[in-house]
Amino acid sequence: MLQTFIVDQAATFQAVAFLSAEPRLVFGSRDKQEMTKDGVPRWDVQVIAGFRDNFGKVNNEVVTIGYAGPKNPAESIGMYQPVQLVNFTVGVMEKTAKDDKNKVIGFRVWYRCDEVRPTSAPAPSGK
Repeated sequence: MLQTFIVDQAATFQAVAFLSAEPRLVFGSRDKQEMTKDGVPRWDVQVIAGFRDNFGKVNNEVVTIGYAGPKNPAESIGMYQPVQLVNFTVGVMEKTAKDDKNKVIGFRVWYRCDEVRPTSAPAPSGK
């Protein structure tokens, strides 16, 4: 079973800052970058995200987000620069036992976004 959720970044996080971006590699490869079916390169983007817990305390976590785009976001976004994650999505997938696909043994959480944009950049028009 797969569930996905679109996250309201402004309502969820106190701040999100860019850390790095690296090519997402094909499983088992050391140098072949993963591509979408349309031939767009995939990247693993790391950000530091700060959010308040139920007691008002700020917690910071490094989050790795999947992103597909023509160039590495690190070429135009500096480390620790505040960013907006356009269409930031959280997905949850069941992990099943290898010998019994009906037996759920855990969950895997993943993140993706359609664009990583510095908060100082204007929003594109027409979308």
